[in-house]
Amino acid sequence: MDPSEAEVDSLLRRSMAAPVPRLPPDFNQVLWCQVRRRSERPNRSGQILLAGYGVMSAAASIVVMRGQGLGWGVIAAMTLGPLAMVEGARRFRTR
Repeated sequence: MDPSEAEVDSLLRRSMAAPVPRLPPDFNQVLWCQVRRRSERPNRSGQILLAGYGVMSAAASIVVMRGQGLGWGVIAAMTLGPLAMVEGARRFRTR
C-alpha cells in the first residue's frame, strides 16, 4: 500500500470510529422559524433594487445578443420567454 493510501485508510478508519453526529431535538422548529423569517417579502427598496437589477441585466443581454448578430425576434423570445415561464410557475403554484 502506498504511503498516501495508508494515510487515507487511517483517516477513514478514524472517521468511521467517531460517534455519529446528532441534531438537537428542536432542530425542525428552529429551522422552520428561520425559513419563515427569511421568506418574508422584501421591503420596498429591496423590490426596487431587484427590479433595477433585472432591467439592467436584460438590457445588457439584449446589447450582447444584438452584437452577436441575432435578430430582434430571437432576442425578444430569449428575453421574454423566461419571464413568461416564471409567471406561469407562479400562477401554477398558487392554485
